[in-house]
Amino acid sequence: MKRGWWIVFRKEIKELASDRKMWLGSILLPLLLMPCLMLLIAKLQAGAAEDAKKNITVALIGHNARVEQAITKVPDVHVVKESDPMQALKNGDVRAVVTIDELFDQQVQAETPATVSIAYDPSNQKSEVAHGVVQGALQGLGQEMAAERLTKLQIPVEAITPLDVKSVDASDDNQKAGSALGFIVPLLLVLSCVTGAMPVATDLMAGEKERGTLEALLTAPVNARQVLTGKLFTVSAMSFVSALVSTLAMVGTMKNMPRITGNQDASFSLSFLSAGDVGLILGALFFLAIMFGALMLGVSSLAKTYKEAQTYLAPFMIVAMVPVYATMMLSAQEIPVQYFLLPVLNVTALMKEVLYGVLDLTHVLMVFGSSVVFAVLAVLVTSKLFRRESLIVKG
Repeated sequence: MKRGWWIVFRKEIKELASDRKMWLGSILLPLLLMPCLMLLIAKLQAGAAEDAKKNITVALIGHNARVEQAITKVPDVHVVKESDPMQALKNGDVRAVVTIDELFDQQVQAETPATVSIAYDPSNQKSEVAHGVVQGALQGLGQEMAAERLTKLQIPVEAITPLDVKSVDASDDNQKAGSALGFIVPLLLVLSCVTGAMPVATDLMAGEKERGTLEALLTAPVNARQVLTGKLFTVSAMSFVSALVSTLAMVGTMKNMPRITGNQDASFSLSFLSAGDVGLILGALFFLAIMFGALMLGVSSLAKTYKEAQTYLAPFMIVAMVPVYATMMLSAQEIPVQYFLLPVLNVTALMKEVLYGVLDLTHVLMVFGSSVVFAVLAVLVTSKLFRRESLIVKG
């Protein structure tokens, strides 16, 4: 005779398979939404960066032909006349204001530092880009003027360049790809675990309680523990499948992004990941899916209605996102050791190490050991709640 939990699991999966809303929320939505979101973000970023480099308007206060020439020779930079340049900058009519000191010509003739200031709006991305462009043009003019003074003094330019400092890129292509994906991949996968489990947990506990079918199920020839186990496996399976679907959608989008966006630089490859790396990520997600599944079932049992359960489960999205943001600004080598022992944060940290290619066996053991502990604790808490008749029976 088959075990009771397996019968419950098959029953729940069969019912879910015929539930269009469940497929839409747990499978189709991430499958369609993930590529759309990634492409939209890539398009917006590429468009904003391209737009910021075009038609850079600069207003001048003061006059010096050489300064003006240095600025206007930069492509797409235009000097415009404004009666109140600083107000025009605040209004966004110009992106930067260059102020030439009244004593500029005298300072140049005296071979002392001549003052030129650049006003810009750091809260405006286009203004910030304009600041960098104008600053580069003026630095070029400064180097040109310095070279002229040295020539006049018959001193070679190399004489005032005692150090030739060169920057060497020590990272390989895999590390660059891992760095770029180190935030987005953990975020999408962890969120997929939550969004995949949430509608299922809501329906299998609060939904069934509201419809009165949970009581009928408990009268069947299977004990309560087997019912809970079957439901737990169902929720965890949908959570894990949702993460897998999101991964496939993400990989497909990254592979085709250069062709769709027309930007060859937008190419990301996950080919540097070995089968073992993928296995580690999936293994960590497996225990995360069990933990989220158990906790969501437990919280859902506290609700009397389907809508009430949705309200109770909504904070899980924030709980899942906070650990990902906590590691966003950290490189894989800088992640504190205790992060590998904290729930959700441990899986995020492990994925970051895998993507960076700096995997540490001790950290792997810490992540899997703590994940098993958290999953077991979540199951025990939910099991305790499930034994309370007042929470299971529709009152």
